[in-house]
Amino acid sequence: MKQSIVKWGLLAALSTSAMPAFAVRWFEVELIAFSQKDASTIKEDFSIETPPLPTEKRLDLLTQGYNNVGHQSCLSGDPNYDPRSVTEKFTRAQSSWYCDDDINYVERYDILPIVPVSEPLEHMQSMYLLAPEQLKFESIRKKLERKGHTAILHTGWRFPDQSKKRAPNVVVYGGKKYAEPASYIYNESSNDNFISLLSTEPKPNLTSGGDTLWELDGTMKIHIRHYLYVTSNFDYRYMSDTGELESARMSQFTRVYSGDIHYLDHPKMGIIFQIRKYKH
Repeated sequence: MKQSIVKWGLLAALSTSAMPAFAVRWFEVELIAFSQKDASTIKEDFSIETPPLPTEKRLDLLTQGYNNVGHQSCLSGDPNYDPRSVTEKFTRAQSSWYCDDDINYVERYDILPIVPVSEPLEHMQSMYLLAPEQLKFESIRKKLERKGHTAILHTGWRFPDQSKKRAPNVVVYGGKKYAEPASYIYNESSNDNFISLLSTEPKPNLTSGGDTLWELDGTMKIHIRHYLYVTSNFDYRYMSDTGELESARMSQFTRVYSGDIHYLDHPKMGIIFQIRKYKH
């Protein structure tokens, strides 16, 4: 009997020593970005110079999601995603076309899809985009739209417990495409009065989705130190009454709790998001 107890004790010790010292916790975040109702009538001045968006440790999960939507549209026969040249379309109008996985469909969008597409995954090896069927805020998005708000992006991703130093800046962009302006309107401060000046040099800034300027462009970083912390930096672009392309910056640092629904507010746009525990 005594030998059996010793034997089982040794087996338990070996099993315990084979286990990792700790298991990394995983979470998922879901967000809806939208433009505010009647935002065009707001007369506040948002054209103050702002620093560039974060450039370090950027992780782009959305571009592939947008390309997946374009690829699906190509496969379904949508002529807007026909990859053939103009000559091929004319000479072989009745023929089918081949939809290459490597085509950059993002370049073809004038307005990006609200919901990027990904395969439904359930692993904890690397960060990945949530599939549309894994999102839970569809009713909230429809409620916002009924109230007159315009949804720009509805997406989410899964991520591990990471420190502030290790957590990436996840790229978030969407909405309308804007042409690169030849000049920018910016404001300089002089005796507490803002003077509008025309600059021939564009403001240095890093944009997502290549060199294209999108309606929404920014990053969201989530790190954990006892609590969940969210660092968000977003530019919302819009056309002013004078036809100038302007940009409003929304930057916030927020401590949040998993399971709670949070709201980032700005006169031009808003973001609703929730961070949920994943498999713990």
